[in-house]
Amino acid sequence: MAVRYEPPSLVPKAGSGLTGGATRMFNAALFLVDGSGATQPYLTSSVPRLGTDDWRVSPDGQMEVTYRLRPGLTWHDGEPLTAEDAAFAYRVYASPIAGMFPPTPQNLMTDVTARDPLTFVISWTKPYPEAGNFAFGDFEPLPRHILEGPFRAAEEDVSQQEAFRTNPFFGQRFVGAGPYRLERWEPGTELDGLAFDGHALGRPRINRFVVRVIPDENAVLSNLLAGNVTIGGDFTLRYEHARALRQDWDSSRRGNIAYYTGSLNHILVQFRPDYLKALPLLDVRVRRALAHSIDRDGLNEALFDGEGFMTDTGIPRDTGYFPALDQAMSHYPFDPRRTEQLMTEAGFVKDAQGAYAGESGERFSPEFIVEQGTVFERMLALMTETWGRAGIQVQPSVLPTTAMRSNETRATFSALYSPSTAAGERSLMIHASSQIGMPTNGWNGGNRGGWSHPEFDSLYERFNTTLERSERDRLVVEMARVYSDQLPAYYTYFQVGVLAYLADLRGPAAGNVDRLAYWNVHEWEYA
Repeated sequence: MAVRYEPPSLVPKAGSGLTGGATRMFNAALFLVDGSGATQPYLTSSVPRLGTDDWRVSPDGQMEVTYRLRPGLTWHDGEPLTAEDAAFAYRVYASPIAGMFPPTPQNLMTDVTARDPLTFVISWTKPYPEAGNFAFGDFEPLPRHILEGPFRAAEEDVSQQEAFRTNPFFGQRFVGAGPYRLERWEPGTELDGLAFDGHALGRPRINRFVVRVIPDENAVLSNLLAGNVTIGGDFTLRYEHARALRQDWDSSRRGNIAYYTGSLNHILVQFRPDYLKALPLLDVRVRRALAHSIDRDGLNEALFDGEGFMTDTGIPRDTGYFPALDQAMSHYPFDPRRTEQLMTEAGFVKDAQGAYAGESGERFSPEFIVEQGTVFERMLALMTETWGRAGIQVQPSVLPTTAMRSNETRATFSALYSPSTAAGERSLMIHASSQIGMPTNGWNGGNRGGWSHPEFDSLYERFNTTLERSERDRLVVEMARVYSDQLPAYYTYFQVGVLAYLADLRGPAAGNVDRLAYWNVHEWEYA
């Protein structure tokens, strides 16, 4: 398998959402969402259900949820995987010692107790609707037999904390419970895995799996055409690469291509004065002016031949409550005249070259960063030109793929930054104050621009503590109203996800915004 980004760690909670495929191969979660969108037990033997003895809610809102593991689970090194590993994981995830994990959901827990080797109970401070549906990277057990000694040393001696954070377990000596056991990790090149006999859902049918890091999309295309790579996913291929593959594979039948609604492309605004070098962006009129100069139709034609999935929100159109959300949102159709009105209201005038400048004569010229990649860089050129015609002279810049390993780099941009993120309701977290990346949490969190809004935070908090689905839908609509009014980010399009694989490989299927990446990899067959 070709992947574009090398994971910073194979621990799902410490990794990046952009490296889901590489991380997935070596990890198993408590649950998985299958091809039909249904939550299934994975390491667990059942899924806790609200209103049963396994999921109790007290009148004050506190919860007690019981999780039952499958019998006979082991880690890749053969040691038993038990409820004590889940209780230990809570200690690590909730401790400031590690400083490498996003805070949710462990910040809503008061305790994780192992009742017996197969049963653990999580006590929650408030209702948490995802307690029976942890996503990949939310809360996985950690091998206590490997990490407890180093962790205890770090608890007792502050000088040992860095040693814990850099423990080889988080890198080349990772031990997990996924379909494949890590045999070798050549940094920057590849990760080799062997089929794990003790995998919870059965031994994978393919004996050896190599995850090869290939940052260049054209190189992935060449390797697929040459048969040197079996499957390309995880942002390794773009729409135009799929077209090139089809020209070869439609006649030769050497491979299969599937399209899907992929990750969400958006443009974040930097709000933290320590890093922001274009202060006018703090004026909502300026942010709205930029929004009216985004030509999504033009981007669609140029990037996807008019077949793309353009959007101004992170919620897909086939979501049940989308009509209500669409009506509640503020929309900013492409309208350069409205851009001019808003910039004038904000105190800007065009100079002799037609670029907006402030009263002092200094041009408004924010840096606009995209990540390395053909589509991203074409978008950069197109939007730089479109904004330029409207009088907004952005400074285009490309973030190299190698810099993607640094969460700090991705959070300290100077003005505008266009990464990809998860689509659907999880895209909301990029606007929550609790998700702001900072040194104290290892720069983790989707809110890389540091935007904070009390009303949005209140709605987000209620969303995360409301169990009734209809009320949660209403809260999403309200959150969309707030962020679309204040514009901490601009949404542009859902990636046209491309999954391409040689015809000899049987089993891969295109993904969606909810399903666990490569959820059935243990069932794949290679003829």
